Amino acid sequence: MKKFEVSILDFKELPANLIEEYELAEDDFNWRAYILVTHNDEVILFRHDSMEPEDATFNRDLSWIAGAIQNAYELGLKDGKNNEC
Repeated sequence: MKKFEVSILDFKELPANLIEEYELAEDDFNWRAYILVTHNDEVILFRHDSMEPEDATFNRDLSWIAGAIQNAYELGLKDGKNNEC
């Protein structure tokens, strides 16, 4: 069964392998929110908001979100075609 999963996590919920791979330290990053997207248990997107709530303004570059949504859509189409009877 194909599986696409999106998780929004705080630092304490991050898998240990991601903390190690990205060299994250709780002291520096405990205020961030993280998004983890996996497809069939493979990480396809790992990002953080890199901003405290008071920094969330319309002049921040959040253009990567559109690409992430498009990628999810394309994976869903591919999975659907592969599961047709």
